[in-house]
Amino acid sequence: MLARHLIPAVGVAGALVALVNARFGTLRTEVAAAQQGPTRHLSPRWSRDGLHLLFTANLENARRFDVYGIGIDGSGLVKVSEDAREGTWSPDGTRMAFSAMRDGQLDIFVMNRDGSDVRRLTTTPDMDYAPVWSPDGGRIVFVSIPTGPGQRHDIHLINADGTGRTALTRTATAEELGLTWSPDGRQIAFGSNRDGNWEIYAMRADGSDVRRLTDDPGADTSPTFSPDGRDIAFASDRGGSRGIWRMRADGGRPERMGTVAGSQLAWSPDGLRFAYVGQVDGIPGVIVMNADGSGPRRVTPLPAEVLAARSLGRVRWLAGCWELRSPSRVTLEMWMPPDGGLMLGASRTTSGGAVREFEHLRLEAQGDVLVYTALPSGQQETAFRSTEVTDSSFSVENPAHDFPQRIVYRRRGADSLVARIEGPGPDGLRTFEIPMRRITCTPP
Repeated sequence: MLARHLIPAVGVAGALVALVNARFGTLRTEVAAAQQGPTRHLSPRWSRDGLHLLFTANLENARRFDVYGIGIDGSGLVKVSEDAREGTWSPDGTRMAFSAMRDGQLDIFVMNRDGSDVRRLTTTPDMDYAPVWSPDGGRIVFVSIPTGPGQRHDIHLINADGTGRTALTRTATAEELGLTWSPDGRQIAFGSNRDGNWEIYAMRADGSDVRRLTDDPGADTSPTFSPDGRDIAFASDRGGSRGIWRMRADGGRPERMGTVAGSQLAWSPDGLRFAYVGQVDGIPGVIVMNADGSGPRRVTPLPAEVLAARSLGRVRWLAGCWELRSPSRVTLEMWMPPDGGLMLGASRTTSGGAVREFEHLRLEAQGDVLVYTALPSGQQETAFRSTEVTDSSFSVENPAHDFPQRIVYRRRGADSLVARIEGPGPDGLRTFEIPMRRITCTPP
């Protein structure tokens, strides 16, 4: 059972802006992506039993990262810690390490699995993030961005009780990211651009004997050790296309696995699968695939912007101008095409050259639900939520409203529709149908 305790913090994505704008590197790119709105997934990590994953995403708030847990079958999504990132379970599964912004500083924290006993391990002005437990659970390696100018990401090590912090690398201008321990705890592999290009490196756990394992003009990143320690998988764009590659842990000639592309790899405890950040059918998320590169499938739910686009895409036919004309009255209803999860509309009824009534309308996608909001002239705004959406109709309801309580739009052919409103009347159900035909929207 995943922890349901929420960790209070100050808003990692938002609070980091002032710091990362003054420095360079990958962290700034991730924060900027979160602020721009699309859902961003980061740092998948396996549970000890291989049945669950932790990952970081901005699912609830485009400007905030949270840590989530989910079953590898896509079930049981739960927020484990709020305003935090890069959550990773300890080897025995009893604790979680993560990074979070507190008091204007990005630091490493640990807590019990149930969210209790939150402890801050790092307290310097440096930006500390991306923690990874050692296989014995006694140490945590992480990335640290020192204060001051320049692009620099060093690798630091600290005991799990917060003592004995040590800098393992000090590269004046390089970024070093994507840390992974060998199963025996003797080696740490990482990606680095210290030699001018992104390659995979390994070193002893004390920072000595740094060795470059790859040598290719492409960018090699995101290494992960196999559970038996014999191999390392990594992400690369070598050859002009992004993919996942595998090589012996001491280097050697890598081989590409399948045709998928991804980053931030994590090898499952049983060695049979990978989790990574990538896409399936062009839709991003946390992906799980077999270790031979076959069978990629998205584990995380569809991003909100994808659900919104799909929901509104089904009612795109409503866009344009629709008219109900009689000898005495003309009703015109106009809808903009969907964009940004929203369709805006307006309705006006005239009679004898005078406006009798008008209405502001909008259709907004909230995940896979459409919210139809109406603001009639002289009345209060009312929202109705969809109960059914098809390629030719949609219905929305608000049982708490007086009248109407249900609105249905049904397409009839390419150029006609019927809008139906329903609600309680003095003698039972009261209904009105408004047949309209499509007309050309005449510019003013």
